[in-house]
This record gives sequence, structure tokens and C-alpha cells, in this order.
Amino acid sequence: MLKCPNCGGTIEEDYKFCKYCGYKLTREKELSPEDIIKNLIIQRIEAIKKRDPKAIADLVYAEKYTKFDDWPPFGLQDSNALRSESDALKVLKEYTYETRGWRVEIFGDTALAAFIIRYKGRIRDLDFNVQSRVTEVFVKHGDRWKIVHEHWSRFPVLTRK
Repeated sequence: MLKCPNCGGTIEEDYKFCKYCGYKLTREKELSPEDIIKNLIIQRIEAIKKRDPKAIADLVYAEKYTKFDDWPPFGLQDSNALRSESDALKVLKEYTYETRGWRVEIFGDTALAAFIIRYKGRIRDLDFNVQSRVTEVFVKHGDRWKIVHEHWSRFPVLTRK
């Protein structure tokens, strides 16, 4: 059994498309390194949507991980940020997202990905609709790519006077 890299659904190894979301499945050996990185980022965002901190932790190189978030606190955080995020996931509802403007570059055993995300949902009684610029840094750890740094930066909300 495999997991769909788009929605996380459990699927048979010989399936060509995910039976849950229709995502075209390819074997990792058939994917370009850029596509592998993009799929890992989508897995991370889907893990947020599914409120699955274990899936997120599996994508991160915890000993080296740092993050600038688009939610407070805005300072540089280490792997303890994953615990805070895990707590927030417990009260997350109605999460949806869309991404665009992807760019992925591979530099040997390091990868840099940048994209724009708009995500919406509710945390407790707070509705949110955020658009952010995201940069993700990956390193090859053993035979797997792992996230070592994330930088999420909100677009400013402009108000008209």
C-alpha cells in the first residue's frame, strides 16, 4: 500500500491515479527531483489540512529545523515550533488552500522551493484568510529529502482610505 502524495489517501501500488483525489501517480524514480520536492511540500500542507502532526514531523529534519512563521511569534524558531503547530492543529477547522507561482531549484543535496499559498479556515472562533510567500529549504538526509528551514511571510493587507 502507498499514500497519495497529494491527499494522503491509501492506495494500491499498481494504481496510476489516486482513487480519492484523481492525482496522477508516478513512482518516485520516475519523478524529477523538483517534482519530488513539490510533492513533499504538498504532503506537508495536506498534513496541516488533515491535522496530522506525525506526518509533518516525518518530513522534517528535526535536529536542524528552523522556521519563520506567518503567525506569532515571528522570530526565528527551532523544532519546538512543531509542537506549537501541533497544538494549533487540534483546533483547526475548515482548512483549504491553493498554491501558485512555484519555483524549485536543486543544488546537489540541497533544494530550495518558493511558492505562494492562500489558505483559509478557522482556529477556535477566529476565521482566517491568509496569502503568504513561502520558501522551503531541503537537504538530502540519507536517501530522503527533509525540510530544514521554512519561511512563511504574509502579504500585507492593504486598506484604502
